[in-house]
Amino acid sequence: MKEKVQELMRGACDLHIHAGPDVVPRVQDVVEVARDSREAGMRALGIKDHNTNTADRCYVASQMVPGIELLGGIVLNHTVGGLNPETVEKAIKLGTKIIWMPSLDAALTIQKVHVTQETPWLEPFVTRKDPKEGISIFKGGMEGDEILPEVRDILRLIAEANVILDTCHLGAREALALVKEAKEIGVERIIVCHPNCSVNLMPIDVQKELAGLGALLSYAFLPCMPLFDRQDFRDIAKMIKEVGPENAIFFTDFGQLPNPTAVEGVRMFISSLLALGFKDNEVKAIASENYKRVLD
Repeated sequence: MKEKVQELMRGACDLHIHAGPDVVPRVQDVVEVARDSREAGMRALGIKDHNTNTADRCYVASQMVPGIELLGGIVLNHTVGGLNPETVEKAIKLGTKIIWMPSLDAALTIQKVHVTQETPWLEPFVTRKDPKEGISIFKGGMEGDEILPEVRDILRLIAEANVILDTCHLGAREALALVKEAKEIGVERIIVCHPNCSVNLMPIDVQKELAGLGALLSYAFLPCMPLFDRQDFRDIAKMIKEVGPENAIFFTDFGQLPNPTAVEGVRMFISSLLALGFKDNEVKAIASENYKRVLD
C-alpha cells in the first residue's frame, strides 16, 4: 500500500492550502509546504488566504522552491473589497491564477456559523454575525435570484484571462447560478469548492448538475478531522461515486495547527480512497489527471 500511495502522489495536486504568513498561525509557511510537496513528487499547489492575495508570496516561494507549480489566488471577502471587478483585474495582472468567491464573509457562511450553528468551528474567524452583512452574488442577498452586475464583470475578467473560478463558500443555489452564468460568459476553468463541508453542503443532485455543466467537484479532507465536521470519509466516497470519479478532484484545505501537514493530508486522502475500493486509475484521476482540466 505504501508504495502504491507514493506512486499516486506523483503528479498529484492540492489547490486549496492555508499556509503562512497569515493573520492566524499556520502549521507551515508556503516555502515549507512547497518543499514537502515537491519532495513527494506533487505537481501543483494552490495557496489560499481569506484576507489577501497570495500571488506575490507564491512568486517568491517559486524562486526558492523550483520544480513545483505554486498558484496564487484571491478570496473576494470584505478585506479586498468584496465582489470588486477592479480588485480582480489588478489581481490577474499580478499573476493571480485562482479567483475564489467569498469565504468567511459569505452570507451563507455567517448564517451557518452564527444562526443555524451548523459550522461552529468557524466561529472564531467569522466576525460578522448577521447574514445581511455578508456577501452574496445575488441582488438583495442570498434569497434573491438575479446575479449582481459586478459578478458578471468579474466573470468576464476571469474568462478573458483564462484563470480559475472557484465557488468557495457559496451554497447550492448561488453556486449553480454562478456556474451557469460563468459558462455562458465563457469561463472554462471552474472548481466547485468542498460540497461535502457543512459550511456549504450541497445535495447530490446539485453536485451532479454542476458536474454536467463542466465544473470539477472538489472534495475537502478537512471536514473529516476531529476538531472540524468529523465527517465519515465514506460519505465523501459515496459523493464521488455518484458524481463520477471523472468529475472529481480533492484538496486538503489543511494548514490549521491541529491538523497534519498538507502533503500528509494528500497521502491520507489517497490511502482512504484505496482502502474503500477505488481503483488505481480512479484515484489517479481524482488526484492528478482531472486537475489538467483547470491547469493545462
